[in-house]
Amino acid sequence: MKDPPRRSARRDLLPALAILLGVWLLFWGAQGIPTLCALANPCPAPDVRVAPAILFGALMLIPALVLIIAALSNRRLPGALRVTCYVVLVMLAIVGAGAVLFSGGFSIPLF
Repeated sequence: MKDPPRRSARRDLLPALAILLGVWLLFWGAQGIPTLCALANPCPAPDVRVAPAILFGALMLIPALVLIIAALSNRRLPGALRVTCYVVLVMLAIVGAGAVLFSGGFSIPLF
């Protein structure tokens, strides 16, 4: 007879899925932000944000899949590995969002 899933599986599964899907939606939404062109340089291509979005979206799958597989199996991840996976997932989300937003010339006005 198969053991019932752990009650804490949702605690491990839902945050990883929420981070992954939320950042993917941010990456997808950032594709429509207009780019700013520098006067000295030519305008970047309209699809300049696609490559960083695909790269960081794919890299985020690694720690997210470790957390999801561990949550769905009956094995429990050691605390340090679980925390490391969340830290890597959040850091990839932050760095990826920055890379996607700023790759097309998006800038924050200083004045």
